[in-house]
Amino acid sequence: MSGEPQTKERWRLTRAGAIALLGCLMLLLALLIPAIQTARETARRMSCINNAKQLGLAFHNYHAAFLQLPPACGGTGPTAGGDELSNQNRLSAWVAVVPFVEASCLWDMISNPYTTGPHPSSNEGLDDLTKTKSCESFRDQLDALSVAPGPLMSEDGSFYFPPMGPAPWKANVYPIWQWGLSTLRCPSDPTQKPQAHAALSNYVFCYGDAIHDVGYPAGEFLDFRLRTADTGSHRGAFKAGRPTRFDDITDGLNHTLLAAEVATSDASRRGFSSITANITDLKDNPSRCLDVVDSSGNVKPDFQLRFTPDGKASRGGNWADGAISWSGFNTILPPNSPNCDTERELRLEGVFSASSLHHGGCHALFADGAVRFVVNTIDTGDLTRASVYTDNPMDSNVDSPYGVWGALGTIAARQNAESKPESP
Repeated sequence: MSGEPQTKERWRLTRAGAIALLGCLMLLLALLIPAIQTARETARRMSCINNAKQLGLAFHNYHAAFLQLPPACGGTGPTAGGDELSNQNRLSAWVAVVPFVEASCLWDMISNPYTTGPHPSSNEGLDDLTKTKSCESFRDQLDALSVAPGPLMSEDGSFYFPPMGPAPWKANVYPIWQWGLSTLRCPSDPTQKPQAHAALSNYVFCYGDAIHDVGYPAGEFLDFRLRTADTGSHRGAFKAGRPTRFDDITDGLNHTLLAAEVATSDASRRGFSSITANITDLKDNPSRCLDVVDSSGNVKPDFQLRFTPDGKASRGGNWADGAISWSGFNTILPPNSPNCDTERELRLEGVFSASSLHHGGCHALFADGAVRFVVNTIDTGDLTRASVYTDNPMDSNVDSPYGVWGALGTIAARQNAESKPESP
């Protein structure tokens, strides 16, 4: 009997010790979890940087092979009323560099006629390709995405899509556009593409610092505007329908942007990854785009989003489409700012910002192959000033109105882009 109180006392001490130990463990976990999260984000950022460097190397290898960069939009066509007969000259520069990122199976599928239906092996262009097990497996995975018949018929009765594929928005019947490139995805962005939709991209190429007609080939007649597209707005390394050579970049390769990150749309109203529609007078006052978001950065309820349930018109929403709203950005608003298109339905002009899910800014690829982190607070000059375009009544000089950020986006504005971001 005399030992019973001692046993209970020892149990009380043990229980108190266990509670204390549990408290210490919880405190330790509370201290470790942020460190683990930081380490994981650091790893994701390094992976993102490596992706951008691979894309930079691909651009340089492309330039070495063809003595020019690919256009922002290019390809075959246009074909009137035949979106499956050509790609309507809308293929992005990412498609052009596929063979330079060690994706030979994907490139062979794109560049040859793509046979669909029950006779995939009848495609002569793929006979040698399908002898390799890796590409056979890849073809099986594509067939799992879609076996819709192509628009053309061969002599043996099989259906096929033409070389270089259909228009990028026909991804639901052309599985290659659904596949995409893993190099184009930042691991910090968890958004997945909608089913039967084109693959996403977290990297977009630089259209420069202009707005007016910026997404249309210079000099092309625009039926809906009854005039030709402006030639004064094409100031970046990438342009629709027109290549750029490194010799054209007189501002210096180390002062000129090729590409940057973009956060893909998650179907929410967050301003930096969605597109606000029908904002007027942007070319004369880009700061109007800043007014579409509230204090938390979400698009205000009274503004319409340029977004459809299948993800079309979203930022980074189609890797194969070179349109600026999908695959481009301009150096006007700083990184992680809103995106706005104009009152036109064709969505090829507006303010389209670089963005990312990394804290404080985004990674950017320069023409010399360097990758640097650009902060949200980079100098953007006077955002109320009109952008540069032909016959601009407010600004006749060629310097970018948008500070260091604007100067980094131009190839021949003769500005000194000081305070350049540091390499990570």
